Amino acid sequence: MSVQQTLWRLRASVTDTPGRLARLAGGLAALGADIRTMQVHPVAGGVVDEVLLHVPTQVSRRELIAAVEAAGGCEVTAERADVRELDDVPTRTAKLAIDLVNGGTDLIRALHALLGQVAVHWQEAPEPPLEVGSFTGAAMCLADPGGGVLVLERPGGSFTPAEFARARATVDLAESCRARVRPVLDVARTATGAELTVRLAARADAELVSAFHERCSSAARYRRYFSPGPAPGERGLQRLLTPALGRSLLALAPDGDVVGMGNLMYDGDSGELALLVRDDWQRQGVGTALARKLVEQAEELGIGTLTAHTHVDNIAIARTLRGAGLRLVGAPEPGEWSWSRELRRKAGSAVT
Repeated sequence: MSVQQTLWRLRASVTDTPGRLARLAGGLAALGADIRTMQVHPVAGGVVDEVLLHVPTQVSRRELIAAVEAAGGCEVTAERADVRELDDVPTRTAKLAIDLVNGGTDLIRALHALLGQVAVHWQEAPEPPLEVGSFTGAAMCLADPGGGVLVLERPGGSFTPAEFARARATVDLAESCRARVRPVLDVARTATGAELTVRLAARADAELVSAFHERCSSAARYRRYFSPGPAPGERGLQRLLTPALGRSLLALAPDGDVVGMGNLMYDGDSGELALLVRDDWQRQGVGTALARKLVEQAEELGIGTLTAHTHVDNIAIARTLRGAGLRLVGAPEPGEWSWSRELRRKAGSAVT
């Protein structure tokens, strides 16, 4: 009878001395572990070993860490791993590059896939002692091509120079994609026959999006934001257009004016959809076109659950959400409705 096994990722700092690998392998073998891949990262005063291994399911994280510490390891971390991580580093990196170019992942998810379970925070500017393009042990700071900076942290472990170089190269690739890869433009036709261009928004669109919000009525903005919404020039508007914090789509009329905006905010496996359509373009299918595209992008990103929140009297958005496959699941607050849809990931979609 075969023993059920779980894939783990182990990291440990060890001294670079003869016999260290034998001691580590022996300690893991005593638990019934089967090492699948190993990377050795040289650092000052020793090395960092990163191991992917199958372990009998009944073995706990504490037992794994204790075995590595007994073999001479320190700063030991142990986390569940995904089977996709069994690809060798060059293969995994090439796949991530393809996903970045094709829009099948974003920079933050690519960094997660490259470095494992690290925390990635977006900030407008670095905070001392970190500087852009630097790393200090358990943290690194990199410029985000979409604006601001990304701060990466690894609780309980340190980054190595090789990992910093890989992360920096991934950011450089993402920046090159933004500069060289032509944006994908979709065409949607409204109920009246008008042709709309649907494209991704960026922080450079702040003035265009600000003008769009000014042309929307206060009632339309309140239905979207449950508040008056961001004022022109406010940081909240910039955050809506920051790729690291989600995806924003713009629907542009033939004259170039924005007539609709859709936002997909996500964290890990969950995403939230929101729509705003200019009053004179409502009930013409603009929201439907944006919702359809956002659902497609959520599937490409590997998001499992898509949600939305609306006012109970917003019949138009309710119809749009139902058309996008979301269903009413509750009323979290008086006067509000909550919607949800489980998504199927597309083949090859990024998972973090």
